[in-house]
Amino acid sequence: MNKNNKIRNLLLILAVIMPQSIKVFIYSLVGWKIGNQVKIGFSYINCDETVLEDNIKIGHFNIIRRMKYFQLGKNSCIKNFNQFFFSGNKDVAPDWSAKLIIGENVSFMSHHFIDTGGSVEIGNNSILAGRDTHFWSHSFQPFGEKLKHVRTRIKIGEHVYIGARTTILGCSVPDGAIIGAGSIINKTFEPEENFRLLIAGNPAKIKKRYKIDRNSILVE
Repeated sequence: MNKNNKIRNLLLILAVIMPQSIKVFIYSLVGWKIGNQVKIGFSYINCDETVLEDNIKIGHFNIIRRMKYFQLGKNSCIKNFNQFFFSGNKDVAPDWSAKLIIGENVSFMSHHFIDTGGSVEIGNNSILAGRDTHFWSHSFQPFGEKLKHVRTRIKIGEHVYIGARTTILGCSVPDGAIIGAGSIINKTFEPEENFRLLIAGNPAKIKKRYKIDRNSILVE
């Protein structure tokens, strides 16, 4: 680690306990793109590139680190005790690895975990409810006599509700989906026109289809 990186890391550690105005000054000093009305509690954030849009709230004791790119859309909220990070070698990862993009108006409750060994994208107006949901964007697969490290993409659509203790393994969830608590999502579910899907179970399956109407949502 060179001298500049050491200074940068020290500043980001010090920022955790600083008053809000000094936090924002430090984050701007190290190159963050930071909008208006951003409030960050006692949380440690250290990524190569960070973009925080307007009217964002990040609570206490979150750890967000070792990513190439972290973006949080406007009007989004991350509560407390969440961990988002990449534990591998960023230098040898593909261009799309070690990235976390959270859209606008996203509500992220407490005690969740996101692995960014690959990339994770969470669409606008989505909710991660309860606690203890895990996103895993890497896996190990057989490769001859050895195991090969494989990075994957997780894409969560817009207006998605994810119940507590859900596990999502390198796949996609369509717009409007409702994920039942305790589900294990290990495959991609394709969107179905004019329907909102209830996905639940281990492994997860489509349990119900809710027909989307202009005035109401009807169960089919």
